Amino acid sequence: MEHFSYHIPTKIIYGIDTLDDIEKYFTDKKILLVTSKGHIKRGLLTKLENLNIVATIDNIKSHPEFNHLEKIYEKVLNIQFDIILAIGGGSVIDGAKYLSVYNTSKEKDFVTKLIKKETTKQYFIKPFISVPTTAGTSSEITPWATIWDMDEKKKYSLHLPELFSTIAIYDPVLTLSVPKDITIQTALDTLSHALESIWNKNANEITITHAIKAAKLIIKNIIPLANDLDNLEYRSNILKASIYAGLAFGNTQTAVAHAMSYYITAHKGVDHGIACSFTLPLIIDNIIGKYDFIDKALKEIFGELNSDKLRTILNQLNISTEFKDYGITNDELKYIISSLQNSQRAGNSLVHLSMDGLL
Repeated sequence: MEHFSYHIPTKIIYGIDTLDDIEKYFTDKKILLVTSKGHIKRGLLTKLENLNIVATIDNIKSHPEFNHLEKIYEKVLNIQFDIILAIGGGSVIDGAKYLSVYNTSKEKDFVTKLIKKETTKQYFIKPFISVPTTAGTSSEITPWATIWDMDEKKKYSLHLPELFSTIAIYDPVLTLSVPKDITIQTALDTLSHALESIWNKNANEITITHAIKAAKLIIKNIIPLANDLDNLEYRSNILKASIYAGLAFGNTQTAVAHAMSYYITAHKGVDHGIACSFTLPLIIDNIIGKYDFIDKALKEIFGELNSDKLRTILNQLNISTEFKDYGITNDELKYIISSLQNSQRAGNSLVHLSMDGLL
């Protein structure tokens, strides 16, 4: 790690009621608002009434798909706006990123083709400001978005070096309304981001420092928060963890747990946050003792060099660490493990899994 680089161009703003002075970031700008119907119903958008919002998109799906996004994109092509304001969870922010990319000929499937590497035409990006209302994906401070093709049962990444939010605005109050299941799922996604950026070929001193902070906050706060969802201190700590995790994996990308999770989500319908985290104890067991810097980081996070503490936490959250409990057969597990050989995410990993000991 004697030579490394680190980059994040996003301005981070954190604090209670940070939306109260949001106007100053949009002076004389025509805004495309991307959000969810839930936020509209809860009255959150009354804080935006002095903004020049020319159109609102409020129907981005969880796990956004190409077919649906292309229909929205076709409508957006006819809207004159200067900047996007994305308020919502990771799916909303990922959808906003998709809508921010365009070319001069205004092709409705241009972004899809760009993602699937079916075009090399020049692209442009409308600036966007993100306000996350869940603490998990860190899409607001990373340069990619996750888009799904459920016909192919496959996950794709929109990854462009300019695809960072101009500003990411964090207010822990906005996460208070997130229900228990989503709170747990997104927190575990954050934990996976943090840990996977440690056992990662792209890790460096900066990313590891952020990852350790993120993981320690999750380990300390996830059970108390699950038992006290209205506790703003716990909400704040989990939200800070998602920032630190984003600062880590935004420069390293994810690794083997995420690589396995995409099949599990697409074929078994397991929520992403669970799919990418129930394998973490297995991965920890396979990496211990192989790299001093990883052992040091894991011991700082868990206070011990094993997966026991994480297994206990997952058990308290009623989350199984067994593949069979997610309907994954031995043949499917063999397929998942073999598919890692061609996975870019798995290629980032310093952990290499095989079928030995898994069956």
